[in-house]
Amino acid sequence: MKKNLLLFIFLISSISTIAQKTIEYNGEKINSLDENNNQTGIWKLFDEKNNVLISCEFKGGKLIGDTKFYKNSMLIASFNNDDKLEIYKDSKTIICNYYRKEDNSQTLIDTKGKELDSDVIKYYAQAAEVMPMFYGGVSKLYEFIGNNFNSSGNKGKLKIQFYIDPKGFATQVEIKESTNPKLNDEAIRVMNLLPRWQPAHQGGAFVKCPYIIPITIN
Repeated sequence: MKKNLLLFIFLISSISTIAQKTIEYNGEKINSLDENNNQTGIWKLFDEKNNVLISCEFKGGKLIGDTKFYKNSMLIASFNNDDKLEIYKDSKTIICNYYRKEDNSQTLIDTKGKELDSDVIKYYAQAAEVMPMFYGGVSKLYEFIGNNFNSSGNKGKLKIQFYIDPKGFATQVEIKESTNPKLNDEAIRVMNLLPRWQPAHQGGAFVKCPYIIPITIN
């Protein structure tokens, strides 16, 4: 009996791990991780209306092929492994690349080293800079928290900060504000249960990004 119970627990754990390895969203299996926890296969980022914003492919944690950027379902840019960025605007192809200024801010320069016009940079940035998203939206995020939170009769308000890493995992959970310290440990426990998110993307790469959420426990 004990052996069967241990086997059952192992199977449940394995299913949970597999579920975290691949995201099933919008009718697709995307954003997978291999046995070494490296990004693999097709990765896609969506907006809240389920429109594709970014599409790329990984193998062993490395990008293969071009990263494609979309706006209103139209391809507006493509970024390849040679660090060449092509922006498609007004029936023109603008070849450029990322450049970091002395103040550490990032911009785009053309093949002659000249910074692109601000309207072109803005046009691209609107598609290329994507914030983290809980699959299903904020309402589903609060639903998950509500279904897993055990307040033990305590009430209060909290503001919780955590980071979504480039693979979509929630990390570094921290209580920024709390009206009832008795809720703090439970809040951290629940946030550490969060399933993988859609990660942030900026500057041509998936990036770690902070996220703050207020919670009211009645």
